[in-house]
Amino acid sequence: MSDIEEKPSKIRKLDLPEGAKGSEESPLALFGLGDKNKPEGFREQAGDEANDTQHLESQGVAEEKAVLSKNQLKKIRKQEQWLAGKEYRRTKRRQKHKEKQARKAAAVQEAANDGNEVRKIALAKDSKQHPRRPVQAPIALIMDCDFNDLMTEKELISLGAQLTRCYSDNRSGPFRFYIAVSSWGGSLKTRFETVLANHHLNWKGVRFFESDFQAAAKELNAAMRGQEGGRLVGALSDGEIKATESKPEKLSTEKVVAFVADENTTTDMDDPNPTPSTVYLTSDSPNTLDRLSPNTSYIIGGIVDKNRHKGICYKRACERGIPTAKLPIGEYMTMQSRSVLAVNHVVEIMLKWLETGNWGEAFLSVIPKRKEAKLKVDNGSAEGGEDVTEREDAEGADEFGE
Repeated sequence: MSDIEEKPSKIRKLDLPEGAKGSEESPLALFGLGDKNKPEGFREQAGDEANDTQHLESQGVAEEKAVLSKNQLKKIRKQEQWLAGKEYRRTKRRQKHKEKQARKAAAVQEAANDGNEVRKIALAKDSKQHPRRPVQAPIALIMDCDFNDLMTEKELISLGAQLTRCYSDNRSGPFRFYIAVSSWGGSLKTRFETVLANHHLNWKGVRFFESDFQAAAKELNAAMRGQEGGRLVGALSDGEIKATESKPEKLSTEKVVAFVADENTTTDMDDPNPTPSTVYLTSDSPNTLDRLSPNTSYIIGGIVDKNRHKGICYKRACERGIPTAKLPIGEYMTMQSRSVLAVNHVVEIMLKWLETGNWGEAFLSVIPKRKEAKLKVDNGSAEGGEDVTEREDAEGADEFGE
């Protein structure tokens, strides 16, 4: 046999059918072995795998839903409904404002038609009247908000409302303080940026610091001692606290500390790098505040905790060597409940003292009625039947809830 006969012949390449040219089908499909013609056992196995995958996915979703309680799901739905109605509420507010302006214009027109010039002038003045800008005082209030991890969601909501009230009170009175928020971050900041739509960015004169209250006090100290640091107005312009009938003659024997500027105040203000004067206000302090002092930063603990963490602000100040003091509530008032006040109450009391120079009057006008506070008289007992005003604060630390 020759060599040619021993060599095997080449396998001829089969031409694909015309319809199969350029097709992206698999070779199994070309020979009739596609998905439809796969062996029955193979198809069943693939189907079982797909069913298992779907089962696992549905099981994961069910487990995720099972983690949330009914109350949590209810809160989520309520939050979604509130966000959905945001645009509607905004439109409603604008509509009410337009209606109010229209009523004023109609009243002016009616007075003009009746020939009542006096009423017309009064209405016109009332519509153009704007609140007078408060005078800046050289005193700073710093809200120490480094307690996010110690509060519940409801308590964080309460604190946010109290901070909002502090800003409102500070800008609506005849005098105003420097206001700052230190340790700004965490859940509180997230709430302001999301739920409250960053409205804090429009707060004029309020500074937010991610650093602690000591760094904030240092910066505010420079601002207070600057050329436009503020004026000695209200009670700050008096050499002593104004003597009034509501001030008790017999005070308790507890030490009353007066953080008053001494004779070196002028020299200290000329110092290019003066030491910041800082006082941490806490009801646990053994010292009692007698009056507010210019060029001083007063720290207020930004925490709502139903008194669970008693003494935490006092301990925080002592660890850093910061002087502490408490408002003279016990010197002027008798209270049936604890003397711990909400953040906005403390700010409002200090604003009222700056305006009147009288702690008793400040306490009476601010402390909520639920605390059953009464003014002390000369013999140390409570003045018969005189309660505080019936002004209930919705943002109080004990009863607030959104």
